[in-house]
Amino acid sequence: MILPELLMPAGSLSKLRVALAYGADAVFVGASGLSMRPDEASFTTNELKEAVEYTHSHRKKIYVGINTLMFQEDLAELEQWLIETKTILFDAVIVSDTGAFSLVKKLRPELKIHISTQMSTANSLAADFWKKAGASRVVLARECTLENAKEISRKSGLEVEIFVHGAMCVAISGRCLLSAHLCGQSGSKGKCKHTCRWEWQLVEQKRPGEVFSAFETGRETIFLGSKDLCLIEHIPQIVKKRIRSIKIEGRMKSEYYVATIARVYRAALDIYAKDPEKYKTNQIWLDELNAVSHRPYSTGFAFGYPSDQPQTLQAHSSATTTCETLGYVKSIIEEKHEISIKNPFAIGEEVEWIGPNMTGSFVTVKGIYNENAKRLLKSHCGTTMTVSFNENICLPAYSVLRRRKKQHLSEDS
Repeated sequence: MILPELLMPAGSLSKLRVALAYGADAVFVGASGLSMRPDEASFTTNELKEAVEYTHSHRKKIYVGINTLMFQEDLAELEQWLIETKTILFDAVIVSDTGAFSLVKKLRPELKIHISTQMSTANSLAADFWKKAGASRVVLARECTLENAKEISRKSGLEVEIFVHGAMCVAISGRCLLSAHLCGQSGSKGKCKHTCRWEWQLVEQKRPGEVFSAFETGRETIFLGSKDLCLIEHIPQIVKKRIRSIKIEGRMKSEYYVATIARVYRAALDIYAKDPEKYKTNQIWLDELNAVSHRPYSTGFAFGYPSDQPQTLQAHSSATTTCETLGYVKSIIEEKHEISIKNPFAIGEEVEWIGPNMTGSFVTVKGIYNENAKRLLKSHCGTTMTVSFNENICLPAYSVLRRRKKQHLSEDS
């Protein structure tokens, strides 16, 4: 049995380290100014060098997105980037433009090229075209089914990668101009303002008080927002389709998100590999996926377009979670944990921690110290503090601290 590669997003060096610690086989990052995410979630040349060295030291792979919409004036920047990164040995580049593809082949012929989902590859002839052109993998359009993925892989002989978890878009493969039209910030240039998730209502000009009821939520009418994708319950089908890589969306998401999603999919893949006949979805995995910020989950287009019930793809604009992130462990010296604080917690408070390999439990905060080693009663958001726990417990590296939200305590405890 060949398991698909678990490919996790890494919007920063810290998220990259977390992704690898929690079981990713590979990570994908963006090149500053050239990828489908803002520069704050992308890597400079120096950061990319450090990221590649770290990833390869853990015997994992790293792919770099240069998949923004390329205009004529962007080609010089891409050419300069390819020259500057000549000595950085990343494992592949992700490309969404034929001009960029040709420039990579010309300047960096040794590089493997993955065709971005932005190219909307959805059939075997298109995949075969890319294979003959020199691509090594295609990231299929999200509108493809699992059966499509199997046939495209079988007929083209090209590696196939699919998205299995994360935010979806109302546009084909995310190619949308709505944000550009309304905000002047194009999603195709990595600056989407998620205008499709605003609380839209449709009103006829001569009837300003009458709202068109597309999909009612009880509070307002939403007809552009998408549910999040989640295929954790369909790991057997994915493995049997011989898909090479399963991809998690979310370079803008937090370390906590990366850790939680990675460890759940890692556990599912490994347990299936050990005993496919007895494999079944663990309720703990579903609970964990609900513990990160998300919109209602669906299987997207994995089993076909739900033309008889299109509303099953729609979602309210608000995300929900059963937990609140408190911070993540950056380093450990003896029993002292250097923690990046996301939300405050106090001495004496019992908090939950999660770690790699589905580990986790509860600990009581014993000590909190600022950068000057001054003992505090409470942690402060946006800072890095030193924290110790009862009985001098030492948490695993890259553990994440969280707190169950009150409305979920009774059902989760």
